[in-house]
Amino acid sequence: MLLILILGVTQAVRAADPPVDSLRAVLETAKSDTLRLRTLLELSTHTFRSDPNSAIAYAESARQLARRIDDQTSLAYALKNIGLAYYIKGDYFEVLENWQRSLEIFEAIDDRLGISNLTSNIGAVYFNQGDDPKALEYYLRSLQVSEQIRDSLRIATALNNIGAVYFNNTNTHDRALDYYLRALSISEGVNDLEAIGTSAVNLGEIYQDRGEFERAIFYFEKALAAYEQSGGNAPYALYNLGKTYAAKGEYRKSLEYHRRAYTVAAGREARLEMATALVGIGQTQLLSQQMEQAAETFKRALSLAREVGSLVRMKDAYEGLTEAYARQDDYPEAFRYQSLLNSIRDTLYTIEKDNRIQSLQFQFDIEKKENQIAMLNKDNALKEVQIQRAHTVRNLLYALALFLIFTVAGIFYQYWFAKKSNRLIQKERNRSERILLNILPSDTAEELKQNGFVKAKRYERATVLFTDFKRFTEYAEHYSPTEVVKSLDYYFRAFDEITSQYQLEKIKTIGDSYMCVGGLPVINDTNPVDAINAAFEMAAFVRSVKIEKPEGIIPFDMRIGLSTGPVVAGVVGTKKFQYDIWGPTVNIASRMETCSDAGRINISFFTYELIRHHFACTYRGMIEAKNGEQLQMYFVDRPLVENPEVAGVV
Repeated sequence: MLLILILGVTQAVRAADPPVDSLRAVLETAKSDTLRLRTLLELSTHTFRSDPNSAIAYAESARQLARRIDDQTSLAYALKNIGLAYYIKGDYFEVLENWQRSLEIFEAIDDRLGISNLTSNIGAVYFNQGDDPKALEYYLRSLQVSEQIRDSLRIATALNNIGAVYFNNTNTHDRALDYYLRALSISEGVNDLEAIGTSAVNLGEIYQDRGEFERAIFYFEKALAAYEQSGGNAPYALYNLGKTYAAKGEYRKSLEYHRRAYTVAAGREARLEMATALVGIGQTQLLSQQMEQAAETFKRALSLAREVGSLVRMKDAYEGLTEAYARQDDYPEAFRYQSLLNSIRDTLYTIEKDNRIQSLQFQFDIEKKENQIAMLNKDNALKEVQIQRAHTVRNLLYALALFLIFTVAGIFYQYWFAKKSNRLIQKERNRSERILLNILPSDTAEELKQNGFVKAKRYERATVLFTDFKRFTEYAEHYSPTEVVKSLDYYFRAFDEITSQYQLEKIKTIGDSYMCVGGLPVINDTNPVDAINAAFEMAAFVRSVKIEKPEGIIPFDMRIGLSTGPVVAGVVGTKKFQYDIWGPTVNIASRMETCSDAGRINISFFTYELIRHHFACTYRGMIEAKNGEQLQMYFVDRPLVENPEVAGVV
């Protein structure tokens, strides 16, 4: 299914849009700030699909100018356009940051058209990340505001996007079909090509799922014609045409459409659409028994999906890789990808996506227990009064004695019960705290408890460290699963102690790979040196295992890679949440590890510039990394000031 993003930058309806060259000419000669601001917004709108980097630059200039002249409406649209360009690039964290700020401004100035636009667009981000309940929440709000202002195009957009949520569940396909048909009718009424294309492609997917292929092709071709006129998302229509012809058994025609989709997407640097097209190619190659080619295609799709954080496309790639390796009788690889597939399915299809995290539920339970204790105390007090009244008819002294006895007993019982309850409550609170701190950094955990969510943060200088074990797949094939898991646990426990010693934050382990980072969440200037010292100790520990040979532990060789630079950190997920980091620095650190040698510490140019006065290094030259990328790399040989704990470790 496909979503509609609302692209307009002004509230006025324009009869015709001048070409980009004309707008640039206007920008060069514009004398007034108002004309310059309007032109910058127009340029960012016209270029966000074809040249998203230029669009970001234009919109950023508009943002600065709007802030300087205090034009809140234009400031909101500039932030929106920055988000649109990042959406095409697949950088959802930048998208959400800019769109949330834009929505806050629209709400502050009560711009309901802007509110309708941004709630719809933000819903699209959550939808692409697999959070259907959150997406539906924003879509319904967009529909409500659109109906209030009687904006037909925005109503059609909201209907289309709500239909996409219902399409995710086969039990609600009829509801999705109803929303799509209503959206198409309204879109054709206002003659909006982008909305027509999206409504048509979504209807095509309904009929494709039902096996009505000719009807599906009709709607996909209708969508393609609309997108080609509007410059919209033609790759998605081409992808679905390829998928439909594959279902009909016409594999050659299917591959032609998928490759056209990839070519168009690559020309726009649209990584999500490129990943979608590669998934289509890989699926068709599986159907036509091209197993080796399919595996390579799915790996390319998986790499792009990871870069943009698309859980749906990662799931598709894992499914394809599992099947491709299983058909080639490569069962270890098939099992590995099946395990990754099962993990991501947990994230996408959890039954309680809208539940709050366990710590918040625990807080609710504690409050409930405290209320029960209060009610019990009140009940006890009432009983004491009743006892006193019953004994007043008897001997005054006897009644007074009994009253004193029961009063003392009641006070003691209440004191004992309250003390016991408080101990239980404190024990459970401490347990909840420990669980949360095992998952998240302390500052992040505190923010999560106070707000119920964690806002993504950018750190300008952090050092990312990756390790993995050389020839791990071969070891996994020759040793039992119990020995492999026991060995990984043995190494990673030691790595956890080392990272804590050097103020590094462990992020995660993926198979045999260990990832940590220095310089966050507490910012410091020593993280490049700290991370390399930690790397030396990790390498020394791995060497000691090979020498001492502990019983039941596999002696591995290990590669280490580091890079320093900006990263974005945040918490993803709502049930099985995880603290993670993103950005080019993470990718470069991964390349450093991949290109390292066993037992060596390989660093990027960015890290070298910061640590060259602390460590002796060997320049390796420009090394070709993933996708043909050339990167400067250095081996770290030893500290310049000898440290007996790490000296001599290579």
